Amino acid sequence: MGQAKETFGKYLKRLRLAGGYGLRRFAALIEMKASNLCDIEHDRRSMPSEYVEPVAEALGLAKGTTEWDKFFDLAREADSLPADVQHVVRRNFVPALLRTIDNAQLSDDDIKKLIDEIQGRKPPKNASK
Repeated sequence: MGQAKETFGKYLKRLRLAGGYGLRRFAALIEMKASNLCDIEHDRRSMPSEYVEPVAEALGLAKGTTEWDKFFDLAREADSLPADVQHVVRRNFVPALLRTIDNAQLSDDDIKKLIDEIQGRKPPKNASK
C-alpha cells in the first residue's frame, strides 16, 4: 500500500514536535489561538498566508533550504504560488518565462536541469543528454 502524501498540517506538527514545542506553547509563540493551530495541524483549516514566514522562522527553518521550500510549497493554497515567491510574478519577464516553459513542453526533468543550471550546479554524470 502506498504512503499517504504529507500534508502541510502533518509537516507543521512534525516540525513543531521536533523543535520540542507543545501545541499551546508554540501557539503562544506565533501569537495564534491553540485551537486554530490544532485545526491547521489536522488539515481542517489553512495557515493564513501572513503567518507562513513567521512560523517557518519560529521553527528554525532557513531560507534557501529544502525544508523552507517544502514548508512554503505545502502551505500554499491550491492553484496559487507559495507565499515566499508570490512577489516574483510581478517581475517583467516571469510571465514570458513561464509561457516559454509551457510552450516548449518541458518535462519536470528538463525544468529541474534548468534550475540546476541557473543555480550553477553540474548535472549528474549519468544524466541523459
